[in-house]
Amino acid sequence: MYCPSSYILVSGIGNDKFQLVSFDKALYASRIANYNLVKVSSILPSMCKEETTVTARQGSILFTAYASISSSKSGKIAAAVGVGLPQQPDEVGVIMEYSCMDCKEVAVQRVKEMIQKSMELRGSKIQEVKIESIEANVTDGIFSTAIAALAMW
Repeated sequence: MYCPSSYILVSGIGNDKFQLVSFDKALYASRIANYNLVKVSSILPSMCKEETTVTARQGSILFTAYASISSSKSGKIAAAVGVGLPQQPDEVGVIMEYSCMDCKEVAVQRVKEMIQKSMELRGSKIQEVKIESIEANVTDGIFSTAIAALAMW
């Protein structure tokens, strides 16, 4: 069975009069628009290494845990994703994601809390928590999308 060995944390904002296009623009800003995203549950395989760019061939499948939010009503939107890395390298990490109509600090705090609880559930001690977050100010009538993602390949 295939198991990813690399991952990246990314985020982006997209704006457009069409909601789906604003989502695509957010993916493009995140540098993962040219891949087929398969949404997965929140487990990072053991021994997965963080990368700074996606090295998979464009058009291929990226397994992705992400939070996204779209709105066309004036206000703030935010998305955050984080991963809890275990002290023991043979244990899995836990990925948590959250989006809201609020500032990114709220999203980050929720992600941190969820990572802590999920690592405790597994009896894993946390070595490090990595978080990617973003927020946008939405203008009435134009869709804004915020996305924060952990992509694996």
